[in-house]
This record gives sequence, C-alpha cells and structure tokens, in this order.
Amino acid sequence: MALDKDTTAILDIAYPEVNKALSNSSNINRWKMFMSKFLQKRQQQLYSNMPSQQMYYSADDVAEWFRSTGISRRVVTDAIKQTYYNRMANFNPSYAKDESTIGLLCMVKFFKEKKMDKELALSLINISFSGKFYPSIFYGSFKFPPAEHVMEYVVNYMLNNKFELVKQGTVVGAVRSISETWVGSYDDRFEDFHDEDCCYLVQQLHNRIGSFIHNIAELYYKAYEDRNNLTYDSDSEDEDDYHIADNDSYKINSAVSKAMADITQKGVDYVNCKRSSNDNVKFNELKSIIENILSSDENLTLVKEYLELLVTLYFNASTTKDVKDLSFISFSIKPVPNSKDKLVLRKKEIMDILLLNNSENFAIRRSRAATESAYYRAINAYFALTIQKASKK
Repeated sequence: MALDKDTTAILDIAYPEVNKALSNSSNINRWKMFMSKFLQKRQQQLYSNMPSQQMYYSADDVAEWFRSTGISRRVVTDAIKQTYYNRMANFNPSYAKDESTIGLLCMVKFFKEKKMDKELALSLINISFSGKFYPSIFYGSFKFPPAEHVMEYVVNYMLNNKFELVKQGTVVGAVRSISETWVGSYDDRFEDFHDEDCCYLVQQLHNRIGSFIHNIAELYYKAYEDRNNLTYDSDSEDEDDYHIADNDSYKINSAVSKAMADITQKGVDYVNCKRSSNDNVKFNELKSIIENILSSDENLTLVKEYLELLVTLYFNASTTKDVKDLSFISFSIKPVPNSKDKLVLRKKEIMDILLLNNSENFAIRRSRAATESAYYRAINAYFALTIQKASKK
C-alpha cells in the first residue's frame, strides 16, 4: 500500500498556534529582544568576513525562543506526531521532526503572509542560524576548527565574485541573502504548506546553506593541504602558525577519526552492543537502535559530533587524556545531572535526537527518569567502547 503523503498536520495544528501567538504584538516584541541578545552574543562570528568559528544554538536557546514567542512547544510537537513521516525511523530530512525547526518555519510563513518584511528578514536569520542549519552544517563540514590564517587566505585569494560571501562581505550577510532567495522561490509551497511541503522547504534551506559552507570548506582543505606553499603578510616562519589546533585537539581528532572509520567501514559492533546493554535496554533493542542510527548519513554527522564531545569532556576532566584508559569508559557512562556546561547540554541534545528518531520505545518509556538514564548509559557505553577499541589498533 502506497504511503499517503497528503497530510496537513503542521498547517492544521502547528500553524494556527503560531498565528495566534504572533498576532500578539507583545510576543513579537519579546522575540525581537531574544534575537537582539542572540545576535549580540554571536556578533564576532556573524559579522566576520570569513566562516572560521563554530556557532551554537543550544537547548537553552530553543527553550527561550518558545518562551519569548508565546508559542506552545507541546502543540508543535503534537502536530509533528500526526504527520505522515513521524513514525518513519530513518526519514530524511530528520530535522522535519524537530519542533524548533518547524516552529521557526511557521514563523517565516506568518511574517511572509502578513507582509511584515522587517520581521520576516529577522526570522530568516533566526531559522538559518538555528541548530539544524548553519551550526550543524558548519560542524559537519570542518573536521576541526579552521585555522584563521588558512581561511583568511581562502577568502582573500581563492573566492571569486560568484561566492555570496564575497558579494555580501560578512557571514550573516551571505546567509541572509541565501535565505531571502530561498523564501522567495517557493511561494506555492508556503501557501499550500502540506506536511510534504514543509519537509521540502526545510530540506531546500538546508541544501542552500550547505552548498555555501561546503564549497568554502572544499577550498579550505585544498589550501590547508598545500599550506607550506601559502604566503601571508606576517614575517613569522614559525611552523606553529599554520597548526589548526593544539596537541589535545589533534589527539581528540585522531581518536574520533579512528572510531568513525570503524563505524563507516564495519557498521554495528555486536560485541560492544552486548557489553553496553543493561536490564532496561536489552541486547536486541540496543542493536536495533544502533543499526537505525548508523544507517543514515545525517545521523553519522551527529554521531561524529557526539564522539568528539565524549572525548573532549573526558580530556577536560582527565590528567592522562588517554581514551585507552579504563577511566574513559567509567567517565563516559557517569550521569551528569543538572549540568550547565554547554558541551554536556549539546551532548544530551544529540543523544535525544538520535534516540527519539531511532527508537519508538525510548519515546514511550523516557517519562521514567531511571529508564531514560538506562538508555543514555547504554548509548554512551557503546560509543565510548567504540572509540576505545578503535584507538587500541
């Protein structure tokens, strides 16, 4: 039986909620204050003439966005649950299941329909620099933070006038231009706004921002590989000037790269599944979850980030800084309740995305704190063991 894609849950449930909230000018004003703080906090990265620094859109940003707009997160989540694609474990784009992304898309539709051009421009910056777009695409494009000298060379000598970054002069200007072209290209999709249209719209914005970053990243790595032949205005000939990161960063990258090579080449490690299972998450269930996670290229981008967070957090707390130590496993599976550490919060955010998109049982059973913790422990153990095994070769 063919899948019926003609559902309208986002239009019928989520959009009326957004329409009601944003019809209140007080909510719009509070959202503008949220955006003012958001832009001010990231002005160094946004107004740079080169994309050389990672930006973050944390769980706190998502929560504050919903609070400031007056939009009910629960209503948006309920709408997503009634879309045709919600129960498809490996649905692409997976971020169509993300309530923040869908809420922001509905906001863009609202300002577009009301012809509120200034607010529309601000909402395009909001969605473009939210978690599933620029921040995650940037992270997936660069294996480690770009070296500023190399990126500066790329921007000054390798980009031509066809690049939006050259035309606009800043990162935020380039991304804003890309998003303005996007929103003006799909009037019919924004008008119909069936669930399939919503998936298409977020996929297209992701693709456009992705092309912008990937094209620059490709030139960056070409320049980095040939960095011994690059010349700069600086008189320094110290080889350290061209290092991308310090020794810890190289160790972290090495451990993550080895683990990702094993993951992509060998798939699920059943021995690690057995060792990571527990009373609440049995071997067969954990094996199924890991199989689902590793079957999607989009998930692999998140897995790579997750592995880097696991190792980075361990390095921050360890004196030996060696993932081959037994302490790495015990540290990785230890609960960290109520932490305000941005790395810990991002790690939990990725964990929730991977589990919610790849385990129906987790979504049903997570209301019990002990059960939720058991899932976290199993996934942490599996990936920590994967890192450790790969590093011992």
